Amino acid sequence: MRRALAVAPPKAKSLVVTVWGDSIAPHGGAIWLAGLIRLLAPFGINERLVRTSVYRLAQEGWLAARQDGRRSLYRLTREGQRRFEHAYRRIYAPPATDSWDGSW
Repeated sequence: MRRALAVAPPKAKSLVVTVWGDSIAPHGGAIWLAGLIRLLAPFGINERLVRTSVYRLAQEGWLAARQDGRRSLYRLTREGQRRFEHAYRRIYAPPATDSWDGSW
């Protein structure tokens, strides 16, 4: 993994979206910001980049924050959920094929 990350380091915002769609959204869709920072650290994404990416996703309407003291819980907005569901279907749906009539 280190070699792959060194050759082609991921873009922070793209990785946040990918991790959210594949790992967070299917399990309730919310995560504490500190947890997301820890989750992305092994990919070379530092705290500042995670915070900036999450802030931008919130500004774009994907995420909403709930404050609990100094902690922030981020959750998909309804619009964010709709976008993830659309992307999930597009990425993971089986390819459309014409039904085979049995002839070669």
